[in-house]
Amino acid sequence: MNNLPHRLHCALSLVLLIGASGCASTASIPLRSPARLTTAGFATPIRTVVIDAGHGGHDPGTSHHGLKEKRLALDIAKRLRTYLQNAGLKVIMTRDSDKFIPLSKRAALANRTQADLFISVHINANRSRWVSGIEAYYPRVSVITSSRQWPPFVRTREVAIRSTTIKQVLWDLVLGRTRSQSKRLATSICHAMRDNLRAPCRAIKPARFVVLREAWMPAVLVEVGYLSNKSEAGRLRRSQYRQVAAKSIAQGIVSYIRQLGVQHI
Repeated sequence: MNNLPHRLHCALSLVLLIGASGCASTASIPLRSPARLTTAGFATPIRTVVIDAGHGGHDPGTSHHGLKEKRLALDIAKRLRTYLQNAGLKVIMTRDSDKFIPLSKRAALANRTQADLFISVHINANRSRWVSGIEAYYPRVSVITSSRQWPPFVRTREVAIRSTTIKQVLWDLVLGRTRSQSKRLATSICHAMRDNLRAPCRAIKPARFVVLREAWMPAVLVEVGYLSNKSEAGRLRRSQYRQVAAKSIAQGIVSYIRQLGVQHI
């Protein structure tokens, strides 16, 4: 498991083979963490980003003031793609047209392509028309059910005790670092948007959204603004504002990558 720090590698091995003599005897087990850490504990270079435009097809998302979330989210996502590609990153879209993609398939695409980051773009709404601003969410610790799959690259035939508790421990070990990086990424994005859009960063908080909890890499869901707020809807209606929003998200992502100090983009 070359991508995990040594102590985490040992912990996973001990959980997988309860009763084994120690880490030395299990070093050959081919486990790999989606958190993408080197043995020194530093993140590997970030090359691939999956951008998820929320909703689509028969699911319009929220609709206010003649605007639909699915269209605005896709427009911002496409603009974001251009900025990230210009920064030298590979970008994969969960959708690039008005079609519906089930939530689990969005995260599954990122997992299957071994993406380094997952960004989901949405537009918010609230019963109170006065609420406005930007929000960014990162994965919250989830309770693992018995039906949940085992972590990626864990060979179940080598798990001595196949209980839900063991499964929960393994997922926590694998995704613990990913959650902390997701929070760091969410903070970078929200602050960049606050500064460029001159809109309040209302919240940076954990959530159990499907697209976040099922992603194996650092994942963030961004709520660009509130369509239920007339003034903010008016801004989102403008192409220039959506362009700045996309640029701000990209700046937050690039800033996060540079803070890791593992590559120059």
